[in-house]
Amino acid sequence: MIAIDFQGGAHGNFLEFVCNIMADVKVGGLPFNANGASHNTVYLTPTLFCANHFSLNNIKLPGTHVIAIKIAINDLLPLHQISLLRAGDYGYDNDKLEIDTYNKLNNVNYRWVLDNILSSFFANQIKSSYDAVKDPLWPAISNINDFENLPVHIKKECVEVHKLQLLELSASRPNCSRHILREFFQIGFNKPENHGFIVQQHKMCYDKKINVYNFPFSAFYNTQEFLNQIELIAAWAKIKYNTQKEIAELHKLFLAKQPYKDSKNKCDQIIKNVIENNMMNMPKINLMEEAYVNAMLEKIGYECRY
Repeated sequence: MIAIDFQGGAHGNFLEFVCNIMADVKVGGLPFNANGASHNTVYLTPTLFCANHFSLNNIKLPGTHVIAIKIAINDLLPLHQISLLRAGDYGYDNDKLEIDTYNKLNNVNYRWVLDNILSSFFANQIKSSYDAVKDPLWPAISNINDFENLPVHIKKECVEVHKLQLLELSASRPNCSRHILREFFQIGFNKPENHGFIVQQHKMCYDKKINVYNFPFSAFYNTQEFLNQIELIAAWAKIKYNTQKEIAELHKLFLAKQPYKDSKNKCDQIIKNVIENNMMNMPKINLMEEAYVNAMLEKIGYECRY
């Protein structure tokens, strides 16, 4: 068995399906579900390739060969968007992430994002803000419930006089302001070496005895590069490859189901237009794209536009 190791949303299940077709495994129809993810695979004969989050979930590899789907910095914008939509079949639109944020991110695939948002913007924020303006005679507080139970005159002074900001993100208060989310993702694009997907990729390391094939994530969105990679995998795995036409057609169907495949090109064109002061007919972009555009403009010294 040959493993395919990947992060959530990185199209590992699609690659598994394609590689099994390459290996002449018989399938019972297309793999795509309603969200476009390849989670509806039906195999009619024994498989050779098996996809899973082996490294991230500490799952033992089923053999001595592994295909590792590798993420580059230029992949972060489309990957983060498609991961929210597809990982775990959650179907999350990043442009609506400010609604029910806590509960959307409180899962095995995105708890790391939630924890980073909490530590960056919410940890001890209420207590720290209150303590900064607190009269010595006022009661101590540690959370928003404590604040709401304060005498009315204290709460009024905090809000009206001291302009106290009270930020909480929890299961009972699950919404997160869009500007906070935009700033959080913008930081990730500004410092991509610290981005969660890059950090998690460092966990994808293998024993020296393991034969590793590194598959570039970007190849999924370029038909010729994808077909070239499948041919290279066939040679690496010593598989006779006779299904090129079938896989080429399958990849066309795959691309038609990728709503973010052109996202980076669109955003890079927006950045170019801003630099050239060509602001006519600026397209609508989603939350993640806003964060990316702001980050790139900030890097070159332009004021953020979104």
